Amino acid sequence: MEALIRPEFGLMFWTICIFILLVLILSKTAWKPLLKAVEEREHAIRHDRESAEKARTEAEKIKADLDQRMAVFRAEMDRRIEDAVAEGGRERLLIIEDARKSASLLIETAKKELEAQKNDLAKELKDKVTELAFLAAEKVLLKTIDQKANKALVGHFLNELENKDAKYKLG
Repeated sequence: MEALIRPEFGLMFWTICIFILLVLILSKTAWKPLLKAVEEREHAIRHDRESAEKARTEAEKIKADLDQRMAVFRAEMDRRIEDAVAEGGRERLLIIEDARKSASLLIETAKKELEAQKNDLAKELKDKVTELAFLAAEKVLLKTIDQKANKALVGHFLNELENKDAKYKLG
């Protein structure tokens, strides 16, 4: 054991020579390819990192662009929905107004028809009353009055009836 602690010149010389020879052999054969591989690996890692950074930056730009487009799209959708709601409100008001006009027109038409029917019934009633009066007068007088007198009597009766009818309408 003592020999390991005490340095011997011959052993040290050969150890250093073998070490230098090993370094020369390794530098010529293994270190250059190893260093080249390490450098290529570093270059590939650096390139991949730069590519990833560029891709991330591009993705952020695309995301920002998409967010902006989405905001514009949402604003356009909101505007269109508001326009549609407003148009629906206008259409609803137009439909209601048309329905009111139609109902008003139907009521007016019905009133006119009722008035016309009332007038027709009044005329028919007047004609029936005239006929009945004429028949009653004829039976009462037993045909003693001539035709001219009958017409005058009926005309007088009709005038009175029209005057009374006009009074009722005014009153």
